[in-house]
Amino acid sequence: MTIISKPRPGTPLAHPLQAIRLSLVAARAMVKTMANRRHARAMTELPDYMLKDIGIRRGDIDDALRGDWRQDPTYRLALTAARRRNSRCY
Repeated sequence: MTIISKPRPGTPLAHPLQAIRLSLVAARAMVKTMANRRHARAMTELPDYMLKDIGIRRGDIDDALRGDWRQDPTYRLALTAARRRNSRCY
């Protein structure tokens, strides 16, 4: 999941307010992603038994934070935890 997707070429904005709205949505997404990166970095301070309860390993956090700055690491961690949880159910 990334913050900004590339617009299709040749698609003009219908109205100047649409450009402003798009900019605000992008800015809000960037702020949220930066906050989530901060929260993911704080998760590295948790003890291993707490991470195990969540379904995450310490290496998963490192891999998620190593991604591009536009990618939300908490989204990637949630997917990893869900995969582990589903694999244990079967």
